[in-house]
Amino acid sequence: MYPNRNPLKIKLDNDRCIHGLYIQMAGPENVEIAAAAGFDYVILDEEHGGFSYSETQHLIHAAEASGIVPVVRVSEQSASAIRKALEAGAMGIYVPNVKNARQAARAVAAAKFRAADTFGTRGACPTVRSARSRGAVEWSSYVEWSNSNIMVSLLIESQEGLNNLAEILEVPGIDTIVMGRFDLAHEMGLNGDRYGKVMSDLFEKFVSDCEAANVPYLTRLSTLDPHDARHEYENWVKRGARIFNFASDRELIAKSFTQAIRPFICKHPVDAH
Repeated sequence: MYPNRNPLKIKLDNDRCIHGLYIQMAGPENVEIAAAAGFDYVILDEEHGGFSYSETQHLIHAAEASGIVPVVRVSEQSASAIRKALEAGAMGIYVPNVKNARQAARAVAAAKFRAADTFGTRGACPTVRSARSRGAVEWSSYVEWSNSNIMVSLLIESQEGLNNLAEILEVPGIDTIVMGRFDLAHEMGLNGDRYGKVMSDLFEKFVSDCEAANVPYLTRLSTLDPHDARHEYENWVKRGARIFNFASDRELIAKSFTQAIRPFICKHPVDAH
């Protein structure tokens, strides 16, 4: 939070990995648990999560109090949605379903203030929460801090977006690019098979394009099995990946609940007679 530097940028600048997960449930406990577990950031999912903007604010408060970086996946590409997330205290935004360079440029601009060295369209107000009540007397400092520390991540979730990836990657100001495997698998009629050969081949091409453009990409592991996940993680790190996502709170809780009860579920009830 202002005036401190974004911890995610510090780690990435020092060639260290960052690890996060989606939060889709409204309770702040999941944010606190993620912090205690050692995650670096949470993505508060306004697009698919079950919470309001007011609840997003409370989740950001929980993240700050717990020492984990809050990022918001906004529900739409609008400048208003981006501005409200940042004014609440988000240290980064995930912008959904970017399909071309024009949309990418608008998203980046919406997250930036206009400055001598920056083209930005973000609305200005000195009393927003993210300025920590100091905006009126420290506005130039806040603008400089915000433009330097807020991370902009774009999600490519359609074939149109993939087809226009080269031009999207040319847009300045993108901190992370994300391939939405599940949306793409659905659009392509793959019945949600996001880690099969078709999607894996697409991701390989996606990674190559990102590397050529020197734009960091997000990697999500294909398994939650500890042994297999560790092997996959180490392979990606060797290839240069530094930004990782580990599913969502819903997915992790469902897996944990299932593992806890599975050994005790009787497929064939014992005959009581």
